Amino acid sequence: MPLQVFIVPRTLLLIMILAFILFHTLTAAEQDPRAEEQLPSFWMRQAQDQLSERLARTKDAITDSRRAKNVVMFLGDGLSLTTLTAARILKGQRRGGRGEEAQLAVERFPFAGLSKTYCIDEQTPDSACTATAYLGGVKTHSGTVGQSASGERVESVLQWAQRAGKATGVVTTTRLTDASPAGAYAHVRRRGEELEIARQLVEEEPGRKLHVILGGGLGKFADERRDGKDLLAQWHENNPNGCFARSLKELRNCTGDDTGSLLGVFSDNHMAYHLAASKEQPRLCEMAAAAIEKLEQKSQEDGNGSGYFVFIEGGRIDHGHHETRVGYALDEMLEFDAAVEAVVRMTDPRETLLVVTADHSHTLSMAGYAKRGTPILGMDAQQRDLNGVPYSTLNYAIGKWQSLDKEGRRESPSKTLSPTSYTPSYIHGRKGVHSGEDVAVFAMGPQSHLFGGVMEQNLLPHLMGYAACLGSGVTICNQDKDQDKDKDLETETEADPDSS
Repeated sequence: MPLQVFIVPRTLLLIMILAFILFHTLTAAEQDPRAEEQLPSFWMRQAQDQLSERLARTKDAITDSRRAKNVVMFLGDGLSLTTLTAARILKGQRRGGRGEEAQLAVERFPFAGLSKTYCIDEQTPDSACTATAYLGGVKTHSGTVGQSASGERVESVLQWAQRAGKATGVVTTTRLTDASPAGAYAHVRRRGEELEIARQLVEEEPGRKLHVILGGGLGKFADERRDGKDLLAQWHENNPNGCFARSLKELRNCTGDDTGSLLGVFSDNHMAYHLAASKEQPRLCEMAAAAIEKLEQKSQEDGNGSGYFVFIEGGRIDHGHHETRVGYALDEMLEFDAAVEAVVRMTDPRETLLVVTADHSHTLSMAGYAKRGTPILGMDAQQRDLNGVPYSTLNYAIGKWQSLDKEGRRESPSKTLSPTSYTPSYIHGRKGVHSGEDVAVFAMGPQSHLFGGVMEQNLLPHLMGYAACLGSGVTICNQDKDQDKDKDLETETEADPDSS
């Protein structure tokens, strides 16, 4: 009896201590919900919850049992809704029409939605945290690539695809080590660590297992390095049957060689704007076509046609906006549009999921009441401010050039507007800046109906993973099994009411 009297109070005390700790832990989480956002598990769980909600929402309206054999993800860096509209008009005007009636490739996609782009610490994001979201499924700090805010490595959907036996590739018009393409394979705290990003691309998974790598940034692999590594030589050593291209002609020669992987690096830095590029530099549509052809070849090598996943970025749309040269930005958007058209022609929508989106927006505005058919890069003489000064239809909120006279008064920009000139801005800044509004998402192919409505950006890889049976979350391949488990559990509960 004395022993029992001693044990009971200790047990009660232990329970009270545990309850106190649990209460204060929960209270702390409620007081600071940001603590949960530091963890990749929070974003993974949140995305899976949203996926389940979408499956429930669409199951009665749409029945699509198709599994995506292939996935092509297009990323227009800085592709705002205004950029889409202005580029559509420019496309039509280049063809001799008034412009507004023209159609971009994505306008033929059957499903569209909006993506919320914020980082966990910024209302307006950068290309690093967004890449971690739309490729890794986890929101993180601005400037961070492939890591959660708590510092844990975040796997990309391309790594999920490699585990599933799919061929994989990355195509970009920027440096291959820039933030957006880096999100496919790298893990760094700061996006500026591009020499480390280059090393990870060649030496670590999933980078070293990519079958297609096309873009710019040659200096990061050799000349700019301080560690003595020659990453190009190392790539050749790892890929003895691989083909290396430095020009459009060499890329075409490599595409006909179906024995090995493909590496193409077409500039020491970012690839040149299309408007300023030589004929030796491949266009984005040519790189995209080469990537699809090579990945089709690689996916057939195992004999069962396991398919592929490729990330294709029009990265210099963003750079044109940062320079507040809307002519460059819109031309790069039309190059992006041509790449989407090329891939649509080369793929079968019954087995290939195509997803087109942006990482963030820009402050480009399309304002005033310009007449139908007004040159989108020019002026409408009837548009004037209260002082009678004409203004252009396209302007930036913040940028390098304000179109002011010597006395600092606003003057008409008509004399200096051209497809390659600076575009007027309202606030004087060193460069154009990102903006924080939602961006568009377009989808076509198996399970594309899931991409409608408004979604968190980190949901995107989970939706692609669901459609192509990639990753550890719920997919179209294991959904029936999960439902069977739920039914079994319900049956057991009904048979034994006290089991709960």
